[in-house]
Amino acid sequence: MSTQPSISISEFEDLHKWFDDNETSPRQTGYSIVFGECPECEKNMALLFHGQLKKYEDSHHYYISNVDSTEFIIPRHANYHVEKEVPDPYRKDFLEAHAVLPLSSKASAALSRRLLQQVLREELNLKSSDLSKEIDLFIQQAGASSSLREAIDAIRHVGNFAAHPIKYTHTGEIVEVESGEAEWLLEVLEDLFDHVFVRPARDTARKAKLNQKLKELGKPPLK
Repeated sequence: MSTQPSISISEFEDLHKWFDDNETSPRQTGYSIVFGECPECEKNMALLFHGQLKKYEDSHHYYISNVDSTEFIIPRHANYHVEKEVPDPYRKDFLEAHAVLPLSSKASAALSRRLLQQVLREELNLKSSDLSKEIDLFIQQAGASSSLREAIDAIRHVGNFAAHPIKYTHTGEIVEVESGEAEWLLEVLEDLFDHVFVRPARDTARKAKLNQKLKELGKPPLK
């Protein structure tokens, strides 16, 4: 997602009016909004383009001739995909953490930390007095891959938990973040979602399909 600042539709209209009313003003770069329908969910969407301006022939209107950035305005997280196996409210919270990242890495990280703790507690039943201890419990699990255990353990180091204990005692608090911390949290959450929701659901569906074939062949089902 682009980090270019968003503008409202009214501001965009005012921008075009400024261009129209200032024939002699320099026209180097500008914004353009394109509306459409998402081919996947069929909901309305709007994209904000920024780039070099070029004048239409026989007109004093301008268009973007060379786009240098594109940003989804509606919906804010339209360019990000979460696997369908991830249930709500985890999906919504993750998309919100991702959408707010360009605006506030502190807010994004707070949402991600809280979401991480919810998944550990509610889905894996790893409950302790704070997030750091719950991470310890996860690391001790045998079912998770070593790379995922190491990535979740690294959350404490990337976020410098030792210097900011509020991050693991009050996970939803908005506090200062280390460089790259918010992005790291989102990446690790994706891997955790795959471990907790995506692969188990797909394995179950695959097993059910195999058992159906075995049944049709008169064979006993897989255990």
